[in-house]
Amino acid sequence: MSAAAMPSSFKKRLISQSDLLELGEKLRENGKKIVFTAGSWDLMHVGQTRYLEEGSKLGDILVVGVVSDRAIAKAKGPNKPILGEKVRAEVVSALRCVDFVTIVPEPSCAPSLGLLKPDVYFTVKEDWAADWQNSKENRIVEKSGGKTVVVDRQSTNISTSKILARAIGGGLSDVLKDFMQYRKDPLKE
Repeated sequence: MSAAAMPSSFKKRLISQSDLLELGEKLRENGKKIVFTAGSWDLMHVGQTRYLEEGSKLGDILVVGVVSDRAIAKAKGPNKPILGEKVRAEVVSALRCVDFVTIVPEPSCAPSLGLLKPDVYFTVKEDWAADWQNSKENRIVEKSGGKTVVVDRQSTNISTSKILARAIGGGLSDVLKDFMQYRKDPLKE
């Protein structure tokens, strides 16, 4: 997507990783409580929007990390993500509860947390988060005086995988999985 095709409101809300440190400093100077969360945000659904709404209530400014295409493919396999990172970032930024969006280059958001130094790192309970107290993300947040808040999924019956399975039906699901493993790039605008 060219910069000219991006809405100006999205351009103002998209923060590069290199600008996170400065953003955090400016917000703290203005007495703002910063909340940070990250995810893939592929095929946004009600559970994700509820989650972001809940996160926004924990502070004054919600900064959302959108994990890069490369990092998602590394963590979840070559058939993910479905939508490109800039498309996903633009969709997330359109939510009224989201103040800023940044594209997270690694599967872990630890570097982003180290730069932004949020007051609250907001994350969802998942298998990987079972030992969140000992995670590098939590250590980084606590080191800068913040806290980690872990919540349950906001919709247990809806996920990107479940949406895809239902959309393509039982038999077609297997065909699509075979097709997806040969696809190299996520869909882009």
